[in-house]
Amino acid sequence: MSYSQKMVDALQNDQLSEAQEFLTRALKQDSIDDLYQLSDSLYQLGFLEQTKEILHHLLAQKKDDDEIKVNLAEIAIEEGNELEAIDWLQSIDKTSSVYPQALLVSADYYQVLDLPEVSEQKLLEAQSILENEPVILFALAELHFTMGKYAQAIREYEQLLTMGEENLAGIHLVSRLGSAYSALGDWENAIDYLEEAVEVDDTVDTLFQLGFTYFQVKEYQRANECLYKVKEMDHSYTSLYPYLAKGLDEENQLDKASEIIEEGLLQDKTNYQLYLIGAEVELKRSNQVKAEQYYKLALELDPDNETISLQYTNFLLHQERYEETVEFVQKALTELDADPQLHWNLAVAQNELEEYDAARRAYDKAYPYFDTNIEFLKQYFFFLREEGQIEKSREVGIRYLEFRSDDLEIQEILNNEHLDFE
Repeated sequence: MSYSQKMVDALQNDQLSEAQEFLTRALKQDSIDDLYQLSDSLYQLGFLEQTKEILHHLLAQKKDDDEIKVNLAEIAIEEGNELEAIDWLQSIDKTSSVYPQALLVSADYYQVLDLPEVSEQKLLEAQSILENEPVILFALAELHFTMGKYAQAIREYEQLLTMGEENLAGIHLVSRLGSAYSALGDWENAIDYLEEAVEVDDTVDTLFQLGFTYFQVKEYQRANECLYKVKEMDHSYTSLYPYLAKGLDEENQLDKASEIIEEGLLQDKTNYQLYLIGAEVELKRSNQVKAEQYYKLALELDPDNETISLQYTNFLLHQERYEETVEFVQKALTELDADPQLHWNLAVAQNELEEYDAARRAYDKAYPYFDTNIEFLKQYFFFLREEGQIEKSREVGIRYLEFRSDDLEIQEILNNEHLDFE
């Protein structure tokens, strides 16, 4: 048995001092092939310092071995020694047979640095050298997937499938294809691939993606089945809870939806969507108190979030708490980029409080954003008439009839004023 093998055996038995002694002897007496194998074994076991010691020993004997330089570059990247890694990679000539491998390592390095465009250039250069190499094509597909270039990634994943590849680096290509089509909103193709994927890759990620995609096409029963499976496999998979709760809500299983919200908040109290969905569910369950608790918890979590603020004002209006609505909206408008719906809500509340001048100003601010919303236009029309602003109300009425020409009430009002609204 070689000293290299004895070292590996010693490490596996936690005999570290003996292992170091065997390494010293291996460097003096073992063959180059044994040392190459030992460096691979040590790298896989995570003993980077010892791996480097062997690689430097080998490089001293084989100065033109570019594969050793690539290995040293990989270790330098893992250790965070970027400049050293670049030096090793740049020392490899373009004519070297190992140059494409160096480009792959460079691509990984630049992706870690969050420079995906540079990483893409390296991979494309490698592909120009080894055009039909699956590893390079897969690296490009994965990079394009992470960059959000899903159409390109799909073409590359499908090309790999035609080359007979199904699983690379532990990743099932049909699963990736399903996720990529889902990201593009091509739900039909996404479902086809994801259903195929779960037959061979029944992981939480694949199941979640399939459940999410079912949710998008409003197949809530199937979505819920997938998401329940995800919860059984990993209840800490927090992304499932908003979709499962909403899916149960859509199926009118409100009590179950309420339970899922509570379970989800035990796992993640920082997801404001859970609070908002929870509030919607509790309103349907006629639990106004708990709904308001959820809204307030969401606001505590993210007080500058327009979505939360808007839904809370809708809740206050629904409860006819007009003074609180005005107070909350006026404060929100000073702290947020104004959502036009906040102006509309403010107008409604101020009108109910008979603060008509303030209501008119709020309606006027909302009007440019809701000049195609028939509910707003009709409401604004009648408000203006009650305020005696007949000319402005005519303008709004004509606008309204462009969308609801069958509204006889508005037609009659305008006809009585001899207004040609056609």
